[in-house]
Amino acid sequence: MKAHETNIYVAENDKIMGFEAAKYAVERLKRADKEGKKCVMWMMAAPSGFSFYSSFIGFVESDESLRNIVTRTSFFQFDDYPIARGDDRFPITFRSLLETSFFTPLEKVVKTALDISYLELRGDDSDDSVAEDYQRRLLGYLEDDSCYVLEVKGIGMDGHWGFHGSETPLDVKPMIMKVPMNELNIQQQMIDWPQYFAKESDVPSFAYTASVPLFMKADTVIDLVPQQTKAFAVLACYGIDAPSQSVPSSMLITHRDSHSFLTEQSAWALIEYRKEQVLSNSVVKRLNEIWVNEENPQLQEHNQKMMERILRSLF
Repeated sequence: MKAHETNIYVAENDKIMGFEAAKYAVERLKRADKEGKKCVMWMMAAPSGFSFYSSFIGFVESDESLRNIVTRTSFFQFDDYPIARGDDRFPITFRSLLETSFFTPLEKVVKTALDISYLELRGDDSDDSVAEDYQRRLLGYLEDDSCYVLEVKGIGMDGHWGFHGSETPLDVKPMIMKVPMNELNIQQQMIDWPQYFAKESDVPSFAYTASVPLFMKADTVIDLVPQQTKAFAVLACYGIDAPSQSVPSSMLITHRDSHSFLTEQSAWALIEYRKEQVLSNSVVKRLNEIWVNEENPQLQEHNQKMMERILRSLF
């Protein structure tokens, strides 16, 4: 399918989705390298990317030319919590997730240290300057025509991109910004990482993230959305005629080189809408099941009303 500029691929399951997305990423990196470009990979840290991480590492392991490209590639991350290395809470950071799930296994394959730029926040007064320096280095690559930046992203349950949520305007400048963690961000972190976030107060109250205009500067953007819990976000981002402030990830449909890899579980509502050309009550009823929360019925009601309000405004 197509959603304006975005090519959409629907795989049977998460494993196939990750394999096909990684295969596409490899092809684009090889093309850029052949053109003499400096390659940069800009990586999200989330369970949405796990199958991509493992497939990409598998491709690198079996391909010497790709290993050589990876050793010359620079790596950046999207966002992170203001927590320092050495802090007992460091395992919840996206630095930790990327290290353990992607960068360390990748370094074992290429047998050398990679050029990785971490957003090294400390949770003190230095964080703003750390973010400014990170922004400067990223923009240096993003605005250099001799560089090729490949971004690998996901979509939040409510349609956020990184930690750029609906409360932040889409027309802010391209930057690394400090944002409060909204209710749905906190809920998603608890769903993704129950071993670290047993209750809402365990989740940091704010984070640093790239803004959507900064994300949009990448040369190529690959979107990964395997979860059934994100069927609403997929529909809201890819079923509409124009980007909406309500779902910041919908801005991707205007990116000239964007590719969304979904699964049948995450894409079912979008497929149904494309087929029927109308958003039926039965689809909305099924989407409401995403937010079922027996332990917190008030939050369930809040999320369901939020979703229905957004769907009414978009469709």
